[in-house]
Amino acid sequence: MREVTPLRVAILLAQFYASGQTRHVVDLARGLRRAGHEVVLVNTQPSACAQPHRDRFLRTLDEAGVELRYGDPLESDLEPVDVVHAHSTLDWGKADRLACRLARPFVLTAHGLGVTRKRLRPHLARAAVVIAVGRRVAAELQGHCRRLSVIENGVDTETFGPGAESGSAWLRARPQGQPFVIVYAGRLSASRRAAFHALAEAVAQLSGRRAVRFVVLSDGLPRLPPAVTERLGPNLDFRGWVWDTATVMREADVVVGCGRVIREGLASGRPCLILGPGYGGLVDPSLLRPDRGHDFSGSGPSSPLPSTARLLRDLDHLATHPDLRRRLGSEGRRYAVAHLSLEATVSATLEAYAAALRA
Repeated sequence: MREVTPLRVAILLAQFYASGQTRHVVDLARGLRRAGHEVVLVNTQPSACAQPHRDRFLRTLDEAGVELRYGDPLESDLEPVDVVHAHSTLDWGKADRLACRLARPFVLTAHGLGVTRKRLRPHLARAAVVIAVGRRVAAELQGHCRRLSVIENGVDTETFGPGAESGSAWLRARPQGQPFVIVYAGRLSASRRAAFHALAEAVAQLSGRRAVRFVVLSDGLPRLPPAVTERLGPNLDFRGWVWDTATVMREADVVVGCGRVIREGLASGRPCLILGPGYGGLVDPSLLRPDRGHDFSGSGPSSPLPSTARLLRDLDHLATHPDLRRRLGSEGRRYAVAHLSLEATVSATLEAYAAALRA
């Protein structure tokens, strides 16, 4: 990362959701502090309900040296500020008005599709820079903003790593009776429910062939059909929304999920299966190309509807081929460090701030 003049950045965050978006904002603030910049994070809706682990997020930010404010940013004395940066669409209007009052540029990050609704377009048009977290998001934003930058989510590759056991026990063929550990992480929203049920059925069928443990990390209950729950029995290990997902991933033989979960799984040195609303299959790091971007959403045209048969085939193949797990894990870790790191995201974000200040 090239040396830059230290900035003071105001980041607006509406609520602390159990989501990859909140993780992204918190990690970005930490990464900016690590790079020597001042960050004040404003929790604009502190009284909102349903903010799991909010105190843990706040403690992490405080430990990183991020200044914390609460409430309407227009009622808080934030000066001096160089750049205002908002992520949730709940805060885009606030960022626009705050930047106007401070006579400073503002940057918006679009984390998903559906952000070009009529009420949001004026903010997109006035933003100095709009950041899209992927190419499909960027395609929707074309023509709605002055300057568009694609900056993908990055993960802290120091926090997410293979651990001391990498290359040893977890990579070898499982001794008789030792379970093959499948970790699913992600929100169990309506759009993902059918895919998750297909995965659970595949794991239930796999459990008839070998010992398995199905670890589920989510903000909601699995709500599986009773017959599937009964067949999984004690093999189902539902842990809810877990703060320390890095430790859980180090238990895994395979990580299943989409988006940020895949990036964390690769950084952890684990084979990964992309499962969102659709099934993107096994991630082969040797086929990834940084210049093409990384769509791990499981919702694009290359992600067909999930098939229990295909999921079972891929899980069984990984379970019976430790050499494949070893290759995918080690190549995934190297690729994540080189192309999916938090440092790369911070560096690109600083370039976006520089462009905003020049505008």
